Parts: sequence; C-alpha cells; structure tokens
Amino acid sequence: MPPRFRKSPAYLLVPAHVETEVLDAYADVLTAANEPDLVLQNMPDLLRRLDIPACFTRDICQCVEWFYATQQTTLARASLKWAVAEQLLQHLTISLTIRGRFDVSDIVDIDKLVKFCNRLVKFRDNHLRILQNWALFVDASGGTDGTSADHCLTLPDLVKIKSSLQLDDIGDSILIDMLGCSRSSVDGDLFNYKLSAATLEVGIKDFAEVLGLLGEYD
Repeated sequence: MPPRFRKSPAYLLVPAHVETEVLDAYADVLTAANEPDLVLQNMPDLLRRLDIPACFTRDICQCVEWFYATQQTTLARASLKWAVAEQLLQHLTISLTIRGRFDVSDIVDIDKLVKFCNRLVKFRDNHLRILQNWALFVDASGGTDGTSADHCLTLPDLVKIKSSLQLDDIGDSILIDMLGCSRSSVDGDLFNYKLSAATLEVGIKDFAEVLGLLGEYD
C-alpha cells in the first residue's frame, strides 16, 4: 500500500505578510478604478498587481470574462460552465443562496479575497520550484505541446510517469482518484476554474496544489 500523506496544516493558513500584500493590491485597484467596491471584473487587474504567473490565473480570468460575456442568461445558467462560475462567485463575492436560489452579486468580499489569493501568492513565491518539478513529470510522460507550463497530463500520461519514475507501488486506481480530484481541494471546493476541461486531466496549477498540501511551501 502506498504511503498516506497528511495534509500540511500550514498550507491554508494566511501569513500576515500575504494578507498585507493582498489588501494593498485591493486598495490600489479601488484607487485606480475610482470605485467604492471591488467587483469580479477587477480581479485580472488585482492578480497582475500581485504578479501572479499567468499559468495560475488564466482559468480565473477566462471564467470572469465568460461570466460577464453571458450576462447571466438563463441558457448560461443551465450550462456546465455556469457551475464553475458559480463556484468562483461563492469563493470571491458576496453572492448568497437564499431559499434555494443563488442570488448573484459580483462585489468581491474582502475576507474571501484574502483567502482566495493566499494559495496564489504561495504559488507565485514557489513558481520556479513548481515549474522545475512539473517539467520533470511532463518529460517523464513522453512529450510536451508548447511549454511544460501549458501541458496537461491524462491518465495514460500518469501511467507512463509511474513507470518512468519507478513508482510501481502506486496503483492505477490512485491515479484515477488523483485525476478525479485534480481541480478540487481535499474539502471538495474548486480551486481550478478552467471552463474547457472536457476530460480528466492534471495541469500545473493542480500540481502546485498537491505540492502545497504536501508541505513543500511550509
């Protein structure tokens, strides 16, 4: 049986310096926009001000763009993409479920924002380490399309990696579980808001989450 890893208790804790950095970026965006509230549409600007690498924010920015482009139409709400956008709204905004109906607001909740950005700042601060380790996995899978940061791994790729890195004690069922949970935290909440994931796959952002849970950023 493969070893069981314990989730790092420090990973989801928000250090004081991260909170300060996020709040400073929040204030800067409000000043630049000359608005009293930060809205979802401001998130790409805020993430740029935090200097988060694009490989960790592309999914967020595309989800925000889709949310505003569809204007929350009835057809959009019936789509699988809306389920992803709804998770983003829940994780970032003051949107609430009232009497079974999701009441949408694009105003960002500041406490949720700090928690949301915490993992992204940690990804940023460990970007080189994440990229180097991810490149090893991509190389072991047998090839890349473009840069390794843009590459995604499927189950056959993970089986190749298991063989290449001599991880034979890891069963294929565990690899399937890894794919099934790749976009969600251990608590079941999405952290990867990619809209176009038609198949189960693991990308660099999912890999970064695993490293964090293993305590690599502690």
